[in-house]
Amino acid sequence: MNRIRVGSLAVAAVALVATGCGKSGGPGEGGPRELKLAYVMAPGGPAHEAAGYFAESIKKKTGGKITVKRYPSAQLGNDRELSEALMIGSVDLVVGGTAPIGWYLPQYAAIEAPFMFRSYEHMDNVLNGEIGQEVADAFLKQKGLRVLAWWHRGPRYLTTTDRKVTKPADLAGLKLRVPELPTYIEAWRILGTNPTPITYSEIFMGLKQGIVEGQENPLEVIYTSSFHEVQKYAMKTEHLLGVYMMMVNEAMFRGLSAEHRKAIADAAVEEGKREHELMVKYDEEFVAKLKAKGMTFVDVDREAFRRAVVGELPKRFKGQWAPNFFERIVKTK
Repeated sequence: MNRIRVGSLAVAAVALVATGCGKSGGPGEGGPRELKLAYVMAPGGPAHEAAGYFAESIKKKTGGKITVKRYPSAQLGNDRELSEALMIGSVDLVVGGTAPIGWYLPQYAAIEAPFMFRSYEHMDNVLNGEIGQEVADAFLKQKGLRVLAWWHRGPRYLTTTDRKVTKPADLAGLKLRVPELPTYIEAWRILGTNPTPITYSEIFMGLKQGIVEGQENPLEVIYTSSFHEVQKYAMKTEHLLGVYMMMVNEAMFRGLSAEHRKAIADAAVEEGKREHELMVKYDEEFVAKLKAKGMTFVDVDREAFRRAVVGELPKRFKGQWAPNFFERIVKTK
């Protein structure tokens, strides 16, 4: 496996930039407070817009006593750095993908497996049921992070510089950027690629310089990160129905009044429902915009991809994933 990291920020630097040395201020648990909400997604997509509604909702529910300032576009660090900043309390809230599950709770990493969720309804039943609660409890107990809500994220598409892919055999030897997560790496290795981990903020340059020949992400990321400038084909694999975790630092959260905690928790759930509507609307627009920018969308034999991954991936993580965890997800209605 090739591992590439370019220009990674130190977590300590993230902490200093984020807060100037620590907590957002406010006199007492009921006093005014500005919270920092950070994420790697850029403006122009459903996550950023929903984060804005989340901030507005909290301000309204608390009568202006709690305000939320957004830090998009990895201003305060990449996904891993933001997770670590959240744990030490230099960032108050983070909305991001499920990578922290693979990093910190690998026994539950089957949640990230391609073709794991059959539909968004299936995903909701898993994550808003006992399985999702089990994962959330583990985050709280082991890392001091509270999962406020699971937000929908658009399905992931495979893109390539110049290779048209319709079946797994077409992927042979493709240098593919993947997140630094064993589940992703093994799934794409099963499909015949040469998976190459590169941090999110360095994907564009990796593609432009030819370090990798393809990547996979939701349409939101593909468009707002301008990957259409360095990628020609978008394969409609929809191999992973994505999810965002809205997470809060538990120590900070417990320091707020019960009324303010409820306002934040309610806003996270309510705006998560709105985010799904935004996701559907934006994805339709992104397809049209990407086609206008010159990208070609390609239909694939999705079942062939699914069979290859689902049939082999659980075998490679036997003894690493929690016992029967994969089967529990599959059996959820």
